[in-house]
Amino acid sequence: MRAAVLICGARFRQYWKSWLVLSVLVATVGGLVLAAASAGRRTAVAFPDFAARHGYDIVVYNDHALPQLAHLPQVTSVTPVLAPFIAGPACASCGKPIDASNFLVTEVPPGDLPRMVTLLSGRMPDQSDPAEAVASYTLARDNGVRVGSVIRVPLLRRSQAGAGHAHHAPALRVVGIVAAENEFPAGTAPRYDLYATTAFGAEVNQRARLLSLYYVRLRHGAADLSAFDSRLRSLGVLGTDDLDTNAAIVQASIRPQAVGWWLLAGLAALAGLAVIGQAVARQAATERADHAALSALGTRPRELVLVGLLRSLGVAMAGAAGAVLLATLLSPLTPLGEARLASAEAGMVSFDPLILLLGALGTVVAVVALSARPAVRHARLLGGHEPPRTAPVPLVKAVAVTGAPPSVLIGVQYALERSRGAQPIPVGTALLGTVMAVAALCATAVFGASLTHLVSSPALYGTPYQAYFATNGDPGAQAVVTGPLLDSLRRDSAIKRITLAALVEVDVNGKRVRALAVTAVRGPALISAVDGHRPGGDQQIVLGAATMRSTGARLGGLARVTVADPSGVPHRSMFRVIGRASFPSDSGIGGLGKGAAMTVGALVDAECPAERNRPACQREAAQGIVYVVLVRSIAGHAGSSALARHVREYRDLAYQPGRPTALVNFGESVNFPLLFGAALSLFGIATMAHLLLVSVARRRAEVGLLKVLGFVRRQVVAVVCWQAVTVTLVGIVIGAPLGVAAGRLIWHLFATDFGVVPVSVVHLVPLAVLAALVLVAAIVLACVPALVAARSRPARLLRAE
Repeated sequence: MRAAVLICGARFRQYWKSWLVLSVLVATVGGLVLAAASAGRRTAVAFPDFAARHGYDIVVYNDHALPQLAHLPQVTSVTPVLAPFIAGPACASCGKPIDASNFLVTEVPPGDLPRMVTLLSGRMPDQSDPAEAVASYTLARDNGVRVGSVIRVPLLRRSQAGAGHAHHAPALRVVGIVAAENEFPAGTAPRYDLYATTAFGAEVNQRARLLSLYYVRLRHGAADLSAFDSRLRSLGVLGTDDLDTNAAIVQASIRPQAVGWWLLAGLAALAGLAVIGQAVARQAATERADHAALSALGTRPRELVLVGLLRSLGVAMAGAAGAVLLATLLSPLTPLGEARLASAEAGMVSFDPLILLLGALGTVVAVVALSARPAVRHARLLGGHEPPRTAPVPLVKAVAVTGAPPSVLIGVQYALERSRGAQPIPVGTALLGTVMAVAALCATAVFGASLTHLVSSPALYGTPYQAYFATNGDPGAQAVVTGPLLDSLRRDSAIKRITLAALVEVDVNGKRVRALAVTAVRGPALISAVDGHRPGGDQQIVLGAATMRSTGARLGGLARVTVADPSGVPHRSMFRVIGRASFPSDSGIGGLGKGAAMTVGALVDAECPAERNRPACQREAAQGIVYVVLVRSIAGHAGSSALARHVREYRDLAYQPGRPTALVNFGESVNFPLLFGAALSLFGIATMAHLLLVSVARRRAEVGLLKVLGFVRRQVVAVVCWQAVTVTLVGIVIGAPLGVAAGRLIWHLFATDFGVVPVSVVHLVPLAVLAALVLVAAIVLACVPALVAARSRPARLLRAE
C-alpha cells in the first residue's frame, strides 16, 4: 500500500495537468446531472407542497350565507369569503384591460389570507386600510399590474341585477402580488383576483351586492367529494368549483417539466459515463509507460492496479466535491414555469441532501468502477507490447495522393493511429466519443427543432382552429351561438371549417373521462389526430394517449363507454377506438394526452338506447347540450379578414385558443434540448482537451524527431491541429446521420407519449452550422497543446525518452 501511495504521488507530479482535466470533467458531468435531478425533484413536489400549504378541496358559491357548511360531517374547515359584484374594473397604469368576467374583489378573514395565498412580491395589506389590496399573479402576468398600481372597482348596488350602473368605484392600491391554488391554469379561463381588507368590507358590504364564497377542506380530500356534493344539493347552492380536480390538472401540466429534468439528468449521466470511461481508459494507457520499470523494481501487478484505483479515487473525490458545489450554485435557477411560482424555495440556494450526497457517492463509485478494468488490463501487460494498430492504409494513401504537406499527413496519422511500440495512444475511444457526441448533438438539434415547430403549430397540440365562440353558461347566448352566429359562419365562404363541440363527461372502461362531442358542420371535424381516424360514425371514439393508457384501451379495440341519460340513469355501450388525438388545453378536458372525442349522434344514441321512449329521450338529450363553435378560415388575407369580422361582430362570445400549460412548462419555461446540447458541448470540450494533452505528452519523442528533421514551430502546431480536425471530421461524417435518425425516432416516441401529433423537423442549414462550430471548437482547443508541443526543445524531449 505504501509503495502504491509513493508511486501515485510521483505520477501526480508528472500527470497533474491531465488529472486536473479529468477532475474538471467529472465535476462538470456530476454537477449537471445532480443539478438536473435536484431540479426534477423540486419541480415534482412544488405544487403538491403548495397545495398542502395553501390548498382547499372545493369552493362553494352562493348568494346568501351558509353557516351550516361547517357542521357537515365531511368538513374539517371552512374559510368564508365575501365578493362584491363588479361592473368592470379600470386600471390606468395597466398595459391591458382586465377581463371583468373572471375578476373578483374578495374579502378574506385576516387570519386566513396567509393560509390561502403565498406572497410573491411586495407585502400583505394593512387590514385597517380600506385602500390597500394584494393582486393575483395572473393580473401581473396578463395585465401588467405591479406593486403600486391603482385599480378602480365599480360596485353594484344590492338592488341592481345583472349589469346595472355602479353606485361607487373605490380605488384599491396594490401593495403585493400573491398566488392562490385556484389561480393556476387548469384548462379553463384564467382567474383575476384582488384581495381587499376588512376595512374595505366594512365600507362597502352594507351597500353592495355580495357573492358568498366558501373555501372548504374535507376530511379525506377528494374521497369525500361525492358525499359532500350530495349534502350540498339540499342547500340549493349556486355552484361549486372542484379544486382537487383542478389541482390534478395543474400537477399534470407541471409533470412533463419534472420528467424532462429527470430525462436530462439520465441522458447527461449516460453521456457523461461514456466520456469519463473513455478518458480514464486513455489516462490508464498513458500511465502504462513506466510499468515495465516498476515491475523490474519489484512492483507487483496488484500494486499497479491499486495505483490506478488510487488515482481514480482522488480524481473522483475532487470531481464529486466540485459536482456538489456546482449543483448547489445552480439550484437558484430552478424550478421554472408554474413550478417556480409554487415553490417555497424559488430563487434560493438549495441543498438537497438526498440527491447531492447520494449523487456524490455515486459519482465516486462510478469513476472508480470505470477505471477498474483499464487498471487491471494494463497491470497484467506489465509493459509488454500490444499489437500495433496502424492507420487505415486507404485513408492515409488518399491524403498522401492529394499532395498534402507533411504536417497534414502526420496529423491525420496521429488521429487514426495508436502510436507504435510500448506506448500506444487509445485513439479509438476518442473517435468513438466524438462520433457519439456529434450524434447526440445532432439528435438534440432535431429534437429541439421539432419542439419549436410544435410550440408554433397549434394544430399539432390539439388546437387546429383559430378561434372559438362560447357562452360561459348564458342560456340566451347559446341561442345566438347556434343561431345567428352559426348561420353567419355558414354563409361565409372564407370560413373553411366549422365544428360544433360540447364538453361532456363519460366513463371509459371504468375511468371517468372528459370528452368532446362534435358535429362537423363544414369540413372534417376540428380535432388533431395523432394517428388513426377522427370519429365519423356511431359507436366510434378517439382517445388521448394518456387516457388510452389509463383506461387500458388500445387502438382498434373496443372500449366500454358509460353515459347517463337526461334523467341520470347510466347506460353502457361498446365503442370502437379508431384513433388517438390531441385535445385543446382550454377545453377543460384535463391537459395534453387526456380526453376523448365522439360524435354528438353517437353520444345521444349511447344516452338513449333502443326503447319505446327513445325519440323523446334523444330530443331531451340533444336540447341539453351546450355547444361551442370552432372555426378555421382559409389561408391568406381574405380568410384572416373574414375571421376578424366575425370576431368583431360577436366580440363578447369570441375567444382565442390558449397554449397548453404543459407545453409551455416543457418547451418554453425550460429549453431541455438546449440544456442537453450545452452539457454535451462541455463534455466534448473536456474530452478533446484531455485527448490532445495525452497525445502531446505521449508523442514527445516523435515531436522531438520531427523537430530534428527540420519541422518548425508552425508545422508542429499544424500537426496537432490537423489531428484534432481529423478526429472531429470522422465524428461529423459518421455521427451526423446517426444523430438525425436517432433524433427523429426519439421525437416520434416522445410526441406520441406526450399526446401531440408527432411531426419531426430536420433543418439542414442549422445542422451544417453546428458541424462547422464543432470543427472550429476543435481547432481552438488544439491551440494550447499545439503551442506547448511547438515550444518544447528536441534535446530535452529525446533525453526524456
